[in-house]
Amino acid sequence: MHPGDPMTVPGCATRAEVEAVFRSAPEVYLYGIGDLADHFWHRAVWWATPCAAIGLLRLDGIPEPVIYAQGFPDDPELLALATSVAEQLPDACAGQVAIGIDRALSPWFDLVESVPLRGMVLARPDLLVGDGIGDRLGMDDYPQLRAFLDATVDAEGFLGPDMVTTGHYLGARDGSGALLAVAGVHLAEKSHGVAVIGNVVTHPDYRGRGLVVEDATRLARALHEVYPVVG
Repeated sequence: MHPGDPMTVPGCATRAEVEAVFRSAPEVYLYGIGDLADHFWHRAVWWATPCAAIGLLRLDGIPEPVIYAQGFPDDPELLALATSVAEQLPDACAGQVAIGIDRALSPWFDLVESVPLRGMVLARPDLLVGDGIGDRLGMDDYPQLRAFLDATVDAEGFLGPDMVTTGHYLGARDGSGALLAVAGVHLAEKSHGVAVIGNVVTHPDYRGRGLVVEDATRLARALHEVYPVVG
């Protein structure tokens, strides 16, 4: 195995090869398409076959390298690729992986913690209604936004300045200017036509009032006008 920086691990796939896999089912590979952007690509190594791709990335705020091995559950080609690169992976890493990858890698790795991740894709933008009530948030609001998420959810590693500078963050406030609810994105890459909504959070004391629903709806509608694929 190769501990340390993933850039020292020998990868073999080109960006075109990886993109061909992801474009075959963009609703499945939303984050993967975002990882094709220069900001992520140059901090990663990738392996690919004609129908599967696996990456090892460095992400802001996450100390361990991150394995990206998304795909359809128990896909034979993805599982075979995972076993073929297992000995090139670091001794410890985080991951966003498809069902079955943990079993495929079990001869090399022990699973310490697993959290289900369910993805959605915007299929009916015509059903989006509501104008939203939040203000658009920018970098001047970043410290307040960071503090709000840290106090409300375990958001460590899931908010960086690059997310806020997309211009796709909305926040509902009270009369004093304190944030009550926010809706934003985890990624928004115009060059690859994909955006992923994330950090949709309401303060526990203000839940059940629809504060974040309207802003998330407004955000989804705005993203759909710019990005062909919204998840």
